[in-house]
Amino acid sequence: MILAWLLHAFYSTIAAFVLAHLTGGLTPWLAGFCLAFGTYFGWRHAKRFLPAHPDWQVKGFAAGPGGALEVALFTFMVYAAWRHFMWMLFTSEHHLATLSLNNYGDLALHINYIRAFANGISFPPQNPIFSSEALRYPYGVDLYNALWEAVGVRLQAHLFFTGVLATIASLVFLRSFGGWWGMGAFFLNGGANAWRIISEQRMIDIQQGVDWKNLFLSVFITQRGMLMALPAGLMLLISVRRHYQGEAVLTKKQMTVLGVVWGFLPLFHLHAFLIVSLLMLAIAIENQGRAGIKTFLLSKMAWLAYLPATYLVLHSTGFFKAAGVAHISWGWTLANQDPIVYFFMNFGPWLLLPIAIFFGIYKSQGFFTPEKRKRLFIEFGCYTFFLVLFFNVMLAPWPWDNIKLLIWPYLGFARLAAVVLEPRLGGLYGHLGRLSVAALLLFSGFASVLWTLQIPSTRATPLFHIGDLADAEGALLGLKTTQNISPEAVFAAATTHLHPLAYFGRMRTHGYGGHLWTHAIDSRDVKDKLDRIMSGDPNSIALARELGITHIYWGKDERSAYGEAPRPWMDILPNVSRVPGIAIYAVK
Repeated sequence: MILAWLLHAFYSTIAAFVLAHLTGGLTPWLAGFCLAFGTYFGWRHAKRFLPAHPDWQVKGFAAGPGGALEVALFTFMVYAAWRHFMWMLFTSEHHLATLSLNNYGDLALHINYIRAFANGISFPPQNPIFSSEALRYPYGVDLYNALWEAVGVRLQAHLFFTGVLATIASLVFLRSFGGWWGMGAFFLNGGANAWRIISEQRMIDIQQGVDWKNLFLSVFITQRGMLMALPAGLMLLISVRRHYQGEAVLTKKQMTVLGVVWGFLPLFHLHAFLIVSLLMLAIAIENQGRAGIKTFLLSKMAWLAYLPATYLVLHSTGFFKAAGVAHISWGWTLANQDPIVYFFMNFGPWLLLPIAIFFGIYKSQGFFTPEKRKRLFIEFGCYTFFLVLFFNVMLAPWPWDNIKLLIWPYLGFARLAAVVLEPRLGGLYGHLGRLSVAALLLFSGFASVLWTLQIPSTRATPLFHIGDLADAEGALLGLKTTQNISPEAVFAAATTHLHPLAYFGRMRTHGYGGHLWTHAIDSRDVKDKLDRIMSGDPNSIALARELGITHIYWGKDERSAYGEAPRPWMDILPNVSRVPGIAIYAVK
């Protein structure tokens, strides 16, 4: 069952997080134990929920025409996920390539984290792309993949099955949360660019020029924390809502499971933890008024979550030092664009959904009880508030990253559509009304995803050159010394995001600047010193020791970035590599 896998992934990662801190790092035996631990308790605890939540199974489709749409969406998106995660990392013309261009920026970073953990770096871990600081990025899903890497599963294999199973879990919980509306809102959203396909009468990439891109392509595949955060966050929201509305009152054992998931959610995704926590509190207030605040904050679920959540939030934010990245950016990424054109091109027909929901609630006097209508209006206001708030208040250096917050109230409107609009669609020209609405909303997203499912060889985005990786591996493993370079070694190297050292999980004193900036790391001083070292400053060795550098890597990227001229330290430091074209100088 898919819930068992989701809990297995959470429990395995939590066990690895705790035990690696206690023992100093991952080993194959520790990784195997954590996976077995997660599997046993994940399966056992999943059975606590299914009797009260039968729709949390893959087969739990709704009856009737709405269920047919759910089946169609489920089938197409599982196939799309199969294709994308199967071809997430593959060999193409002497390169390791990826199917989606969206993976170009971040995939190497996540591989760096996965393999650094699997190599056995010390816990608490230093940042593999900025070794002078602790790793504060929510690395839960990469730690989970590192468990499989550590026990010998190929990188491509565990990236694939994690992605596909997370997709299935997300589809199941989106269906439970908002029926086909929820599934389509996340996986097949799109703006108004679809008309170009009709006018040009050919398949084209319609994602260009919009910021609210298809969420499956731009967030789910690339922002790996969402693989776990989306289904887990939905599980929390569904459970809390059904509990407060009396549909499925939570037992103490169920609250224990949810408390653990909620408490460790920041390990996987900090933004999701923040907005899901706010939405759960809003659900309590919606159903119990001000008294709901007390019952929610003093529940067993909350007490279990407080300690791990507090630690993880404080650690991830550097005791709120990173809070300085919060800023105002009116209209998200609107800038100086025409608002009407901007919203129409980015959101297309989805713009009409909140309006339709509002009037649907307003005109529902004989459809819902007064108490139900009141709750629906409160819920509508809650989603509107958070959508407006995070459309203007940014919690990341790059405004686009606020999409990780905007997703949740946006999905909330999809839930309301399933409650308020779905029952009326059957009476709108029969089933034709439902199909027409679905086609209008989902066509653009369907076209966006379909475009990416072309033959991989025609769309391969090269990442690493296989020859360069082979040379780098030989330089790292086939040394003139009697011992291989330690996993704890810190390299001075070029700051390219596709550096071979990233593929092998090695630590650099300064990685790709774009990643450091989006992680709210001020790296200017370290970058200045690194540039002085690599440019041959007379004090290079002293600067290297000051930065904790143990080795200076000198290969193709370094010669391209800093020039071919010899550096003084090349005559002083021993070169421990025996691969022509790559030198690795040990800093004594």
